[in-house]
Amino acid sequence: MDIQHIESLIKHGETDCVEFKKSTMQLHAALETLCAFLNGKGGTVLLGVSNDGKLIGQDVSDHTQQEIANGLNKLEPSAIVNVHYIILENNKSLIVMHVDKSEQAPYTYDGRAFYRNQSTTMLMLRDRYHELLVQRGQIRSWETLVTHDYTIDDLDHEEIRRAVAEGIRAKRVSITAQHENLEDILKSWNLLKKGKLNNAAVVLFAKNTMPYYSQCHLKLGRFRGTEKNRDFIDNKQFFGNAFRMFEEANSFIMRHLPIASFFKSDQLQRQDQLALPVLAIREALVNALCHRDYSHRSGTIFIAIFDDHLSIWNTGKLPADFETTDLNKKHYSDPVNKIISKVFYDRAYFDGWGTGIMEIFELCQQNNLPAPTYEEYSGGVEITFKFKEPIAYTKYEINIDQLNTRQKEIIAILQQYGAVGLKKIISELNNPPSERMIRKDLAVLKEIGLIELEGFAKTAVWKLKS
Repeated sequence: MDIQHIESLIKHGETDCVEFKKSTMQLHAALETLCAFLNGKGGTVLLGVSNDGKLIGQDVSDHTQQEIANGLNKLEPSAIVNVHYIILENNKSLIVMHVDKSEQAPYTYDGRAFYRNQSTTMLMLRDRYHELLVQRGQIRSWETLVTHDYTIDDLDHEEIRRAVAEGIRAKRVSITAQHENLEDILKSWNLLKKGKLNNAAVVLFAKNTMPYYSQCHLKLGRFRGTEKNRDFIDNKQFFGNAFRMFEEANSFIMRHLPIASFFKSDQLQRQDQLALPVLAIREALVNALCHRDYSHRSGTIFIAIFDDHLSIWNTGKLPADFETTDLNKKHYSDPVNKIISKVFYDRAYFDGWGTGIMEIFELCQQNNLPAPTYEEYSGGVEITFKFKEPIAYTKYEINIDQLNTRQKEIIAILQQYGAVGLKKIISELNNPPSERMIRKDLAVLKEIGLIELEGFAKTAVWKLKS
């Protein structure tokens, strides 16, 4: 490393990978920064440069070199640090310490870990340190840890069978799986080992996640206006496994996004289009569920709908050296929760590894919508979709044309038979799904004011609202 290269570094000032220190009087701080560079993309610390970028140098003795060597020994794990002593015109020396990006992160100096935030060295939070240890393979990820609070009987067996059936249809699960017992199915997805379930199994298939898995939490809000306030049009919370959270979130979003109707010049039938692309919303929800940090007991997913945008925030951070601006470019896929992501993939909830976010951008572009934006804050990541035009809200803004096929069937059954019970509705439906899904459809129809429930328990009947 020659003086010309040093002068070029100094010219650009302190950055996320260059730091100035006046002398070894600041050696402790210099080594903290070196640790931060090792935990990032590498960098150079220059000892003998003033804050304003002047080369001042310092005297270097055997004691100075020994002091530096002792300081470098406090880096763990052991790191390759290139140390150069460059003699300046004033016969003093510039000390250059350089490290390359390392695959051994996280590093600590004197027992503490540091990271670089632009031109500032900061103490690394425990959660981030833990995440890097998982990535390095030093400790097991949270989803692989055994749970002592759940057994196979505590899982939703019907949901597991549906997941297998959908995986077979998508040709991502072997057809022989339909004849396997639940234990073998769970083993094949790495959800069961030596008779013990892991955390991933609970997140994916638990019948009831409370009270031990309070992080399986969803908050849903439709706000009046364009900013968060207490003026809720609709406000819900939900605790449940990942697939039920997906259903609840998707149902809430579909219920509150208006549909625009239009005619194409070459078609006679009316075209209905949601305010946002359905597939883009689906991809964003799957990302939130697969990539979030479930190790936080207080973690949650927030979905907020405003008059001009929709946002989804989830607990977790982007990988090291990854910026939000990189998300719309081609990038590698390294899911935090590999087991959870694999089951979502096998069930055909997403199509390709590392392509989901790019597909979101493409879908918005195809629908002439603003590109979605990503922001990392408060220990989480948020995606925001902007609408073409602000959406209005009326109490019953959803009409019959906006219902799904099964909901329309239910309306037709009530029109034909009048007041009927749940069992009658199920018997009249074509290819009825689970009773839980039908109850959800009935709840949606009731909430938007199309039907009502009379009576209690076994005598309860559903009818069209007059």
